[in-house]
Amino acid sequence: MRMMGRMQLIVVVGAISLWGAGAARAAEVTRFSANGASATLNSFDPITGTAYDMAVFRNDQGSSATTNFFFNTQICDANGCRGKVGFGPIPNGDFTFGPGAAKLNTNLATNPNYQVFNYVQDASGNYTQTATTGGIVTINWTIIPRQSSSFTGVSTFVSGAFSNRFSGEQTSNRATATGTFFGVALPAGGSNLLGTTKQSQMIISR
Repeated sequence: MRMMGRMQLIVVVGAISLWGAGAARAAEVTRFSANGASATLNSFDPITGTAYDMAVFRNDQGSSATTNFFFNTQICDANGCRGKVGFGPIPNGDFTFGPGAAKLNTNLATNPNYQVFNYVQDASGNYTQTATTGGIVTINWTIIPRQSSSFTGVSTFVSGAFSNRFSGEQTSNRATATGTFFGVALPAGGSNLLGTTKQSQMIISR
């Protein structure tokens, strides 16, 4: 079973939703904001059993724009789940958004302050993570006409010492999405959104 903290219409990142079963430590609080273009990808490769959940958000509020990208790749079986997670800022120019389409082209190995981890969570809930290097992610979104949705509300996910809270609103169109993740082609289909988001996110890990 996929162990995701995902609320698709407001954000997708179960990515970080598995954090927090590690050694005891002082609480770390991270806050992100979004007020602008957003795009998400949720797909599954039946051949490898890999689930892909990704989201990119632009925040145009304030004196300068910022862009954040989140991802979770995950494989689960009877022994538990394993995968790769990443989150943090990327250059604004790596995410372009125009009428009916958007494009992400970023190298997470060279983006300062971007964090990537391999993780394993066994069937008993024991969780370990190891810092690793990133790679290149390219995704192209194209809206599907007359298939739109909107959402306003709050989503909270808690797992052990980790909690992730989203609040805000999103207006989106369904979209097709194609691309590659660390050199591997992303599976076609799935559930993808392209639109605008106004939200705040708070991540607490202890």
